[in-house]
Amino acid sequence: MLRTIVGLLMFTVFAAAGLAADLVSMKLCPATYYDAVARDCVVGKGIEGKSVQVDPKVGSLLFLTAVKTSREEAIYHVWISGKTVGAVTVYDTATKTLRDADESEMAWLKERNIEGARAIVRMTASASPKFRLRSGKTLPVKPGVWKVQVYDEAQIQPLGEMEFTMTPDNKGVTD
Repeated sequence: MLRTIVGLLMFTVFAAAGLAADLVSMKLCPATYYDAVARDCVVGKGIEGKSVQVDPKVGSLLFLTAVKTSREEAIYHVWISGKTVGAVTVYDTATKTLRDADESEMAWLKERNIEGARAIVRMTASASPKFRLRSGKTLPVKPGVWKVQVYDEAQIQPLGEMEFTMTPDNKGVTD
């Protein structure tokens, strides 16, 4: 009897783990270097890694991710700056609507201990070994340290995050 219960428990744990999305890649890309046909940044212009600095003169900045998922599910890019929570906007790519976060979305941020959220972008990923998603910010935005975290609909912890510093006079994006 105990073996049956343990077996069912293990099956449930592995089945639930199989439903989570996996982050395959992430990078920043100045919008002027985004290739819409390839759905990627122009070769050599995407920025990955740490210690990324961005000059607001870039204009618009895109955050590109690829996720592996076995089913259709919601993926979120959360743009964060600072510690205080002020007005948070939500953009839903399915309905193409931009609005202020409601009470349930503020609770979603609190449940994940996200402080300083400025924008949540909700996208839908289809089952794929490398489904590409993108969100963006028009610059200039608040100077200082920014980060973008990636979440799937089921996880409390981010699938990944990328941090960058918004600093004037860097002549673009550098690493």
